[in-house]
Amino acid sequence: MNELFVRIQDGIVEILPAAAGFQLQPETFLNEIPEWDSMTAVNFKIFLEEAFGVRIPDELLEGESSLRDVIEFIRRTD
Repeated sequence: MNELFVRIQDGIVEILPAAAGFQLQPETFLNEIPEWDSMTAVNFKIFLEEAFGVRIPDELLEGESSLRDVIEFIRRTD
């Protein structure tokens, strides 16, 4: 999970520079990330789909999900 988490963490910081100083953990809920909003969710979805070649359901990125949920979804579809 570590390599996948690091890739996702790097993607979040690239999309949302305000998250650079925020301590992201697998247990972090998306809506806990500073300045997370619907536009960030769209950009994050695009990042995930391009980086991992998976189709991400919109409801996974609505903020109620944790980074662990995202990682587990990607692992299941891999």
